[in-house]
Amino acid sequence: MLILKYLIFITSGTLLFLFRSYINLAYFWDVFGQLFSFNAFKSNYDYIVVGAGTSGAVIAARLAENGQSVLLVEAGGTAPPFLDIPLLSPLLQNSIYDWQYITIPQHNACKALKNNQCKWPMGKILGGTSRLNYMTYVRGHPQDYAKWFPDFNDYIIGKNDSVKIQESRWHTDLVNAILKSIVEIDGKISNINEALDTGFMKVQLFANNGKRWSTDNMLYGKYQHTLDIITHTRVDKVLINSKKATGIQFTKFGKTFNITANNGVIVSAGVIGSPKLLMLSGIGPEKHLKDMNIKVINDLPVGQNLMDHVLTGIDLVRLKTNLSFSMTNALNPMALLNYFFFGKGPWTSSGIEVLGTFHSTLQKNKSSKPDLQLMILPLGISTDYGIVLKKAMGISDEVYDKYFSPLENDNVITIAPVLLHPKSLGEVKLRSNDPSDELLIDPKYLSNKYDIDTLIDGIQYLKKLINTSAMKQLGASLYKKSFPGCEANKFDSLEYWECYIRYLSLTAYHPAGTCRMGDVVDTSFRVYNIRNLYVVDASVLPSLPSGNINAALIMMAKKAVDILKQIKNKQLHNFGHNNNNTSLLCYTFNICNRFCYP
Repeated sequence: MLILKYLIFITSGTLLFLFRSYINLAYFWDVFGQLFSFNAFKSNYDYIVVGAGTSGAVIAARLAENGQSVLLVEAGGTAPPFLDIPLLSPLLQNSIYDWQYITIPQHNACKALKNNQCKWPMGKILGGTSRLNYMTYVRGHPQDYAKWFPDFNDYIIGKNDSVKIQESRWHTDLVNAILKSIVEIDGKISNINEALDTGFMKVQLFANNGKRWSTDNMLYGKYQHTLDIITHTRVDKVLINSKKATGIQFTKFGKTFNITANNGVIVSAGVIGSPKLLMLSGIGPEKHLKDMNIKVINDLPVGQNLMDHVLTGIDLVRLKTNLSFSMTNALNPMALLNYFFFGKGPWTSSGIEVLGTFHSTLQKNKSSKPDLQLMILPLGISTDYGIVLKKAMGISDEVYDKYFSPLENDNVITIAPVLLHPKSLGEVKLRSNDPSDELLIDPKYLSNKYDIDTLIDGIQYLKKLINTSAMKQLGASLYKKSFPGCEANKFDSLEYWECYIRYLSLTAYHPAGTCRMGDVVDTSFRVYNIRNLYVVDASVLPSLPSGNINAALIMMAKKAVDILKQIKNKQLHNFGHNNNNTSLLCYTFNICNRFCYP
């Protein structure tokens, strides 16, 4: 067994080194290519979109197909081949295609992580985090959208959509056992993306023929006459004149440029990048901006109301039955051939096999949106012997050696409770007025005791699942080793689980709310008191959806484009009813935004 472990460790470590070397080489080759084309943009566009991530790529593509001239600006580069292999998702974290954000030390959570800091991987690449995430497709609950997106049904991703969805093409025996156990405890099995309700199902993925689908797929080979894309570019600020966004200032290869926009600047730089850009542009909390020596243009609570899905329960369940997912099987050459020739096998797996949402016992109104999600995976941190997942999550060496290392030769699965609607809210702040400085990220995880109680309820549900006959047939049981730091608490007591959660609390990769709708932007995504400036990404969500966030962001981006088109059409309609000399001048010289439409 030790020889096998050593061989797997050496083989996987070598492959990891080769893959990381490949993507680093691809990245720098992409940068080198930009040296010969970095002036390939005009001085003026109808729209400028900042950030080519999950939302930004959709917005740019949809605006360009409507005949508008669009400049899409991205800090990262294009994806090289092989980044669409689902199984490689964890390898992209902590890579050159990841912003590699990290929180400040947390007082109430993340205690099992290095320096009590949670890692926040986010895509620095065309397609953004839709290129790095675990590809899970969840629409959410209707009540997630009722107040701010009542017509979300009109934007649900359908069969004829350019967005690609499919059920996972490969799974282990765990799937059937879990679904049977759900029925045993009177749970509901349903396609929650069709029913838009609580329940459990086999995971659905943003995928096409077994390969990852990401939003940058909407950009390639289309709209070449209306869409310009510049990559490896840092946007330093939005240009604002008389409370109106007129363009952006950006830096590329050490040179600074100003580009203007006729109809609007759409900021889609993400939950960290968007508030950063607004604050650097003078839009944010007045006191904080003054402390940073930034001229205040608009006093708004930018950077506040940070919220995130929190999960726990990694490697908490052991099986006596050997599942078909293991490092040995994944590294089998036949698995690789099966993927490349047929689009099947373990390489098509994102890791998650079953997911579902439900109401905790704390939630008395069972017709309301669910407050818990379960994500079920046939693996854990210990599955890869600490080579990838441990580093991706930032687990400290001491905790790994004491708690996870003894599981390396066991059959381990993860049934992870996810807190869907946290009461704890955090914030992001500038370190300085230097655009190259990172933000201070403080999610204030688990600062509200209700969040702890809800996650404990999720663990109780997990325990009911593994005590069913379906799971007992696999030999399921809790891993009863006390978590490091919690030894003083009796195992399985409420005090123990509170301690466990405060130590093993991890992001589910869905932060949102730092430019919250209602506080920073209105329901048209326009920044309050600033004309022609919009924010469309996770930062504007007024509340988190009841599930993984990717689908909500794509639907929201489609909605935003329709709003922008309506605004443009209204301007054209007003022009048609204005037959004076000024309107003729506006039409002729394309200066409508300056004179005709304040």
